[in-house]
Amino acid sequence: MRTSIMFTLISAMVLSSCGTVRPPIAGCGVQVAMPDVGQSLSDPLESPPDAPIAEGMANFSMADAFRDAVETAPQAAGSGPVTVEILALSAGGQFGAFGAGFMRGWAENPVTPRPVFRLVTGVSAGAMIAPIVFAGTNFDEALDGYRGLSEADVFRRKPLTSLISAPSFADVTPLEAFVTSRMSDELINSIGRNYEEGRGLFILATDLDTTEAAVFNLGDIAASSRPLEQKRDCIREAMLASAAIPGLFPPRNIDGSLFADGGLRDQIFLESIEEARQETIRKTGRNIRVSATIVINGSLRPPETEVRDGLLSYAKRAASILADEVLRDSISEVVTFAQSQPNWTVRGMIADTDLSQCPVEDLEGTFDPCVTQSIFDDGRQKARLPRIPWLGPDELLELAGRL
Repeated sequence: MRTSIMFTLISAMVLSSCGTVRPPIAGCGVQVAMPDVGQSLSDPLESPPDAPIAEGMANFSMADAFRDAVETAPQAAGSGPVTVEILALSAGGQFGAFGAGFMRGWAENPVTPRPVFRLVTGVSAGAMIAPIVFAGTNFDEALDGYRGLSEADVFRRKPLTSLISAPSFADVTPLEAFVTSRMSDELINSIGRNYEEGRGLFILATDLDTTEAAVFNLGDIAASSRPLEQKRDCIREAMLASAAIPGLFPPRNIDGSLFADGGLRDQIFLESIEEARQETIRKTGRNIRVSATIVINGSLRPPETEVRDGLLSYAKRAASILADEVLRDSISEVVTFAQSQPNWTVRGMIADTDLSQCPVEDLEGTFDPCVTQSIFDDGRQKARLPRIPWLGPDELLELAGRL
């Protein structure tokens, strides 16, 4: 989302009078849910009438994960509290490499290794990492591709002559191949098994037609009876939708609806989980606690350098400032919400990597190997420490409010 405003504005100016070709439909037959606090995620939004609904692909109840947590808890026969571990991976563009490195290093920590999370959520860059983390530590090598990720690994800029009917400024064929190469048969099957065991994997996108945020249940897709290749295609499309920077990347046409960057609506989503917790409490009578871990794929520190003259440089800097502000707001809202709930605890980690070794122009780029290698290595190193330097809620709020 860091460059979304720049490309959106330029796209509007250049393409407003042109006939843009709508992206081809990916027929997945999925239903998506709205992540509002007041709406149960067991009530999905309806798909278009002509969308094929596959068996086992319409259940979006996060409450199922809470219910299974109660049923499998060691004290299930009693009345003691049950703690549900939740991981939220934020948006952040190239800073998603920090989250990838942190998850890699946390699994390698000999003192406090990465736990098995009951629920994993991701937005944009976080949505690209979440399926690998959810599948399990056996698949962590797939995270290494984010180290040194470059623009050429993600997209190719289109010539101006091709933009008359194009849905975006960039060709994301490299990113499509990058994602597909990490969606192995074994990883998809592992996601499906974990879902059937009562765990949840949810990523956020934005429906451009309705303008609403929408949640995709990737575990449900992986556990469905569809052929493996169709599962891979649909999981990939949902991931690419969540990370589709408007204007730069094309939106994804899933079952006739256009989806783009989840960070347009929220860069972290957790609040909807409370509805599922309350529903499970009502049905089971058990005390359920939430332990939330937030990995923030952003520095909250745009480079403080004199902006170079030129339209693109001005737009890049403005987009960077706006993305930083949206991320700060997301952190503040989520942490304030968690603090207001008596049965929630929250901790976080932020990509505050020292990037002084990277040239300033790299810091303002979209995907630069110096940046992505540095933040991946920093995240991995921090997660390996005997005492991981977690930030508490007050520290997170202080950082989000500091300018």
